[in-house]
Amino acid sequence: MTFKHFAAALALITTPAIAQNEEVHPYTKSNIAPVMFEYLDEAEDGCWTSADQAADIAKRALDGVGIAHTDDPEEAATTLFLYVDASRDGGCYGNMLLDLRGPATWAGEEVRVILRDSGANFEGYDNLNAVIPAIMDHFVGTELGGFPAE
Repeated sequence: MTFKHFAAALALITTPAIAQNEEVHPYTKSNIAPVMFEYLDEAEDGCWTSADQAADIAKRALDGVGIAHTDDPEEAATTLFLYVDASRDGGCYGNMLLDLRGPATWAGEEVRVILRDSGANFEGYDNLNAVIPAIMDHFVGTELGGFPAE
């Protein structure tokens, strides 16, 4: 076998392995919907003064990518959950986590799991009032908005 044949054979062997590592998931905009929004605000010292607007921010982001939402936990297929932890030391510092939670079957039982998640650390902001909508729009727009419609 020449080097050229060996290299060609090696390329054929690795191609299926690369294809197997590509992500394949069952999520669509319709099967994750309607999405309910929840959040936990652990920000202190005025680091997030617009937490009462969080649900509206999430709903606008979901509307922007065509994903239905609900306020009814019984109706929700999934939950978009935001956790904010921040305190002040000069500026605000801390982190936030944003995830989509939904049902999965584990050992024959239906459980809630994190289907997608993202996080961010921050420091030096006067408050997070502009940071949280930007991260929400980015997560919903790129992660959830990238799902096929059906």
